[in-house]
Amino acid sequence: MSKRILIAVAIVIVIIALVIAVPKISPSGQGATNTPTEMRIEFTKEEMKRVSFGVTESIGAEKSETLTIMDDGTAFYNVNVQGEKASQTKFRADAQELKRIKALIAETGFMQIPKEQFDAKDNVTEFTRYTLTATLGSSTKTIQWVDEESSKDSVPALLARLKDSLIELIKNHQ
Repeated sequence: MSKRILIAVAIVIVIIALVIAVPKISPSGQGATNTPTEMRIEFTKEEMKRVSFGVTESIGAEKSETLTIMDDGTAFYNVNVQGEKASQTKFRADAQELKRIKALIAETGFMQIPKEQFDAKDNVTEFTRYTLTATLGSSTKTIQWVDEESSKDSVPALLARLKDSLIELIKNHQ
């Protein structure tokens, strides 16, 4: 009788382990992701200049580049240079690029970064400012930061990786 109980307990343990493990394993044998299927990304890179007028100061963009990536891989790249006509390019990001960028945003903690703005030091007059708005499913997160050398605070390395990946995507489609 005790052997039957031990066998039954062993079978129950194996079944519980399978119930827990199977949903976490994808067909490729790697861990499944909780990445939402719907995604929209808007990334802006601005060349900023701070001008002081005695008591007041003004900060403005000399050049602005915006990349918008839709869920289906359709992307729009806009360039605005102060005093010139704006230009727009439409292209399609390939599935691998899209998957890599989506994973960087959805699976690395981007949506949980607590700080939403990393400002420039007060004494810096020219700097690059980045803004990334990611919508995954029903969640949207916007973070704005400046280049590491100009920042008052330490900018998370994840933001630098995302910036580099998105700039690389732009370069590949120009």
